[in-house]
Amino acid sequence: MAQSFSDFITEEEKEKPYTLVVFNNSNEEVRDVGKKTRPDFKLFVEAAKRTGIKIFNVEYTGLYVTEENGKILLNSLDFDEDGNVIMPTEDGTTKYQKPIPIDPENTILFARGLGTFGYTTNRRWVDTIRNLEDKGFKTIPSINTWDMCSSKYYCDQLMKANGLRTPTTIPITYSDDSERAVEQGKLKFPLILKASSGSQTGVGVIIAESIRSLHATVQMLSFLKPYVDLLVQEYIDIEYDIRVLICDGEVVASMKRNVISGDVRSNASLGATTEMIELTEIERRDALKVAELVKGELVGVDLLPAKDREKEQPYILEVNGTPGLGGIEKVTKGKSVVEEIFTHYKNRENWNGENNDTTGSN
Repeated sequence: MAQSFSDFITEEEKEKPYTLVVFNNSNEEVRDVGKKTRPDFKLFVEAAKRTGIKIFNVEYTGLYVTEENGKILLNSLDFDEDGNVIMPTEDGTTKYQKPIPIDPENTILFARGLGTFGYTTNRRWVDTIRNLEDKGFKTIPSINTWDMCSSKYYCDQLMKANGLRTPTTIPITYSDDSERAVEQGKLKFPLILKASSGSQTGVGVIIAESIRSLHATVQMLSFLKPYVDLLVQEYIDIEYDIRVLICDGEVVASMKRNVISGDVRSNASLGATTEMIELTEIERRDALKVAELVKGELVGVDLLPAKDREKEQPYILEVNGTPGLGGIEKVTKGKSVVEEIFTHYKNRENWNGENNDTTGSN
């Protein structure tokens, strides 16, 4: 039998440090979280020190790429010691950090904070990551995965087509389309109105109690944001949902998120209480299937548990291509999920992930 290339790699060569570049969108963080300090910043820095890898933070605003003497350089605004980007001042003063040399042979790019087209991102940011992918860089998530995860409606259809269980979800196609969408889905009130392009903190999720309130809300949102993508979704009364963190085809951790009192959301960043939870075999199987379908290497799968968790499929709510790690890190007592993820990629055999399949979802 012919030997694979990895057979010739020694254990010492497989396990070696690398450079991790974390891309950030400060404007999105300020809008969604209400804080300037990034919740994952110190977590990443501390885990990088313990695992012996180099870590750099870059900001999409003001970011540009140059090449000098055959080296690729990232040019980014500077950050303070707490991880806050130093934005240009009103008088035009701009502070850049020293250019960061990157090499596809030893650099992983964490493309976090890309946001949503038309809301919290722009084409240049996406194209910057895509161009680096084209140069051979490993990016997590890949642009392909990010694109799929950015659309709740696409993911809903993808999950349904592959035998997974999801709440009934119908798109609203224009400002006066509410009644038709409700009838098509045979939905009952109350129901959920949400933006198809999602936010990591539950922004854009509304509960509608009647057709009148739904119609008024849709018209207002359509007026404020023409061509807004909206969905109506079956309301399932629950006490908690589950976030499953998956890295490279393995469940790293799972977290129970209790619904916020008087709300329908369970985001830890909004104040929901959290704790560890053991997945059933069915929940584990379906969560891993979701990650496989979106070609996601590091994803957070959100699911609603069935009444009989041991025998019934859970409802798949959505999949997050850039999951927050601070909340789940707090509940995994006795281990650091971030350190575990960083260590995983010290083995070069684990670099053969989502970027090798660049076929788009379109």
